[in-house]
Amino acid sequence: MTSEIFEKNLIALERIDPTLAETIRSVAPDRDDLYLERARSGRTVVKKDGILLHSAYDPQKEAATWVASAAPGVPRGICVLGSALGYHLQELADRGFRGSFIEPDPTLFRLALEHQDLTAVLAQFRPLVGIPLERLRRAHRDPLAGEIVPHPASLRSNPSYFSPLIDYARALALVRRGGMKILLINPLYGGSLPAARHSAAALKQMGHTVEVFNSEAFDQGREFAAGFTSPAHRSTFTSGLVSLLGQGIELKAQEFQPDLVLALAQAPLHLRTLGRLEQMEIPTAFWFVEDYRALPYWRELAPGYSYFFGIQRGDFPTQLEQCGVKNYAYLPTAAAPDIHAPVELTREERDEYGSPLSFVGAGYHNRERFFRGLTDFSLKIWGSDWPLTQPLAPFIQRDAAWVDTRSAVKIFNASAVNLNLHSSTYHEGIDPAGDFVNPRTFEIAACSALQLVDRRALLPELFSEDELETYGSMEELREKIHRHLADPDARRRVAAKGRARVLAEHTYGARMEELLATMICAYPTIARRREARGANLRTLREKLELIPGMAPILGKIPAGSPLDLQALRDAIGKEPGTLSRGERILLMLDNIRTAGVDNP
Repeated sequence: MTSEIFEKNLIALERIDPTLAETIRSVAPDRDDLYLERARSGRTVVKKDGILLHSAYDPQKEAATWVASAAPGVPRGICVLGSALGYHLQELADRGFRGSFIEPDPTLFRLALEHQDLTAVLAQFRPLVGIPLERLRRAHRDPLAGEIVPHPASLRSNPSYFSPLIDYARALALVRRGGMKILLINPLYGGSLPAARHSAAALKQMGHTVEVFNSEAFDQGREFAAGFTSPAHRSTFTSGLVSLLGQGIELKAQEFQPDLVLALAQAPLHLRTLGRLEQMEIPTAFWFVEDYRALPYWRELAPGYSYFFGIQRGDFPTQLEQCGVKNYAYLPTAAAPDIHAPVELTREERDEYGSPLSFVGAGYHNRERFFRGLTDFSLKIWGSDWPLTQPLAPFIQRDAAWVDTRSAVKIFNASAVNLNLHSSTYHEGIDPAGDFVNPRTFEIAACSALQLVDRRALLPELFSEDELETYGSMEELREKIHRHLADPDARRRVAAKGRARVLAEHTYGARMEELLATMICAYPTIARRREARGANLRTLREKLELIPGMAPILGKIPAGSPLDLQALRDAIGKEPGTLSRGERILLMLDNIRTAGVDNP
């Protein structure tokens, strides 16, 4: 009978998740820490590490009682933590609930499939089984941000998995409500500047208030420093510039009073500024979207940040820990789907940007050497820093001029096959130890364009094999170029799956959700500040609405938006006509504020 129930459940599971069904079939059902016994009602129950996951008397009655008290009153999408043998899941399904359930132990889930008919459960609940916590946070954000219902016995038996998951789910739900104040520090220059801008746009779209410190406006000072003949003078000038910008960041933080400060690689924050922000009790996050091997300056700065986010694993976390970093999280780069997207091109644009084979990127040493093996293809190379010498000179576009984002998107869309080779200054081609995944991987995929990308250690968990094409040698690359140029249908299938994956998991919005939720878990004061500010805003709005003439002004300010003198001033400015007494008072106060008078 057990085998019949198991096969019936597996058939139902295969319909919704064939990969999980295959995994469960291969899992050995016997394990020393899992012990089956009979309840007094005759039903099978299970112990895990000595903890009974059901009632020893009547697990079905226990499940009914628990569902009546713990689950929401109206059937809707919920996320249940823990499957045990499925009695509570059966009760939820019988009452019309839908959603998902999370079970970290595939063997325990197999036992449930062997002893309970869970076909109704599998028809209404998506099983998320055996998934690491980081993968859950990245790939299953929507279930986690919904109604979380922990199964008490499962929580007791595996607190190291479920407790942080509950904390993260609560933080994620808070992040999705918006209303946080974030000071984002742009880098002075470099490849992380677009990532900073995409991050700011994503945060604003999520409903948070973002103040951007535009450090790049001072990049001419860095270029000016290059004019000094003496290296010591260049260093002194550059250090002074960074110190000045640090003071500006401190002043901006004092004015804006953010819940946290987010900086990206090459942002002009040094330890003194980070120390001042810590004194203000403002948590700081650093998203290092660079190769730690190529830019070692992180060794000095990383310990000054509250939380360090990077695009690499391996020995990088260990090195950070040795430097004094207490909090590190892996956070890969992403795409901005409102920018990196399929676009309709004119015939002229297709003629200009189109090619059977193309590459967009700077002319690093390994690329210049490797692409010499592709000169028999119809190839276009776009980007700066390429040497205009043979044999690649005929393929380099616009005399190796820099390519802006808008043009890059057109190139991705117009090319039959897009090459992607990660940069290296010390290899002749593919870096055999390459780990991080560059932004271009996500951007090309978001454009629903086919790409051939060199294999990277961290790529398989971000994209499956049918969502993009990889290569590990020139011979393999050439074979795949020929194959895909001859099969446009295959190109479209792979590209469509790649775009779907990016939209589901790899957007800047998703990355900012993960970063903020992680920060809230580590620093609960962020959530408390946001909640206190929200309560104060509601109280202030209620009081202001009692003042004659204020209701129309307040009506122009969206609920949850900052309610300060600037917001009120902007609302007044939207309507011409004679000003009321209240409006005149508000404008006077705003003039005092902008004049810098602290105590009028």
